[in-house]
Amino acid sequence: MSDGPSRFSDSQTSASASARAHGSTDASGGVVPSPRRSWEFARVDLLRGYRWVRYQDFWLAFTALVGILGAFFLWQTFDAARAVGSEVAAGAALPSWMVTATGVLWLFLTILLVTDALGSNGDLDNDGQYLTLCPAADVVGGLLLAAASKFSVYTLGPGLAAGAGLAAGTGSLRPLLGVGAAAVVIPATAAAVGYPIGFALKGFIRRSGNLGRITTVLGGGIGLAYVTLAVTGELLTLVERLEPVVQSAPLAWFGHLALATIPDAGVDVTGALVLLGFTPVIVVGGTVVAVPAARYAWLADATHSGDDETELVAPPESRLDAALDTICRAPATLGIASTTLRRAVRSPFQFVFVAPPLLAAIVFVEGVVTTGSVPWYVPWFVVWYGAWAGGAVLPLNPLGNQGSMLPTLLTAPAHARHVVHGNVVAATLVCAPPTAGLAVGAGYLAGSSPPVLVALGGASVTAVTGSALVATGIGSVFPRFEAVSLDGSRQAVPPSKRAYGLFSVTLSLVVIAVAFVADATARTIGAVLLSQWLPFGIDVDSGTLATLGWAVVVGGALSIPVAYRTAVRRIETYRVQ
Repeated sequence: MSDGPSRFSDSQTSASASARAHGSTDASGGVVPSPRRSWEFARVDLLRGYRWVRYQDFWLAFTALVGILGAFFLWQTFDAARAVGSEVAAGAALPSWMVTATGVLWLFLTILLVTDALGSNGDLDNDGQYLTLCPAADVVGGLLLAAASKFSVYTLGPGLAAGAGLAAGTGSLRPLLGVGAAAVVIPATAAAVGYPIGFALKGFIRRSGNLGRITTVLGGGIGLAYVTLAVTGELLTLVERLEPVVQSAPLAWFGHLALATIPDAGVDVTGALVLLGFTPVIVVGGTVVAVPAARYAWLADATHSGDDETELVAPPESRLDAALDTICRAPATLGIASTTLRRAVRSPFQFVFVAPPLLAAIVFVEGVVTTGSVPWYVPWFVVWYGAWAGGAVLPLNPLGNQGSMLPTLLTAPAHARHVVHGNVVAATLVCAPPTAGLAVGAGYLAGSSPPVLVALGGASVTAVTGSALVATGIGSVFPRFEAVSLDGSRQAVPPSKRAYGLFSVTLSLVVIAVAFVADATARTIGAVLLSQWLPFGIDVDSGTLATLGWAVVVGGALSIPVAYRTAVRRIETYRVQ
């Protein structure tokens, strides 16, 4: 008897949700959110985000890294603003680049917020059940408020540093007022403009089968274009070309607002006042426009769900298996390698965990572009990174990567050696060719001798294959099964911290030893650095480093069969708890 009222209640709730999603039950026409409900939604969303990050070790480490870099950036901002404040106090005019920087910051935040709305942060959690609790307008208002609060980190920190620097330079606290106002207005208006655009694009993409299939490719292309602009210096060229736009109204008003309260700066406050007057209009208008745009995106959720399921259960292409058949002798090895590669393609988020060292690669590429020369150590960095990525992205967690299929794998007819062979084949196919090509190319540009180029090519393939074997052994001893959330809806299982640390140290020592053995320049520089760093006045010459390098290389070679036997024995004897 209790089931009848429950079903009626569920039906009534679903009908109410559908009506609210179409805006038919809102007293204000379904487009104006309630400030109180939106505030509560934003508060809960930010609290959930804080709790989520607190238990994500990957994001905590990334946040710590960004915090270190951010502290340096904030100090540079404070120092530059203090210098400008001192010049203004001495009677100089404000530099035009400050207005340009403020306008570019608003454009940058707006683009970020468009992508934020396009991503999972612009979706509804719990299959849209929020709409059973409050109207869609209130949900949209909460999303915009939460987004503006989160992205204000780009303005509040730098704004405080810039305001403090201007105050220190001018000897007055008045600059903090203008900079503080701009730090609040910029993310608020950027969210009001960016989120409606993001919602509209999301709905359009979801209604287009072709765009939906290539969204990941488009996102990767945009990211690659941004990195290319950054490392080649063309990003500054682009900013220079945008300067006439950001120096004109209305974008220039953000800079005028930030600088309006600097004493004796001579800033035209008309634009600042107009911006302050129009900010509530922009925020409310953008929120009102975002409501139908969000409905347009959310109601398209189910359009391609059937297609997605069809894609997931569709039979795989046979070209990959045909290519692997020429490499893998055992069918079980072929199956493991094929499954591992397909899993990496269908869920590429595992590659996120090997991306941080690429920050150093950006510095290398920028140096190459600006100086026109390649340092001697860049090819060896390529070898190290290719071998490290080849081991860390696939084989370093052979048990944890299986997910719910682990019991099936452990009870399958395939032997543990087939699991090891399949992981090594997959990692080598993915990483060895690009590593060898980039290493030899970088060595040629660096002016390396032919023997060194041959050593780079051979070391690349050998290092990737050997690192994959070593990674499988280490990862099988220290598996990890807990997933890490990359955002609100996507998860991946990274290797354990112990496996990461042990594997990274081992591989780094071996690659450095190979560099000492094969490259005289590496031995010379290594001897100078070690002689400076070692205590008790110990001096190391190039011959000693060559001997030590050979010892480490031989030890690394001997560790490969040990790691192989360890992985096989560990996988064969592993039992699901």
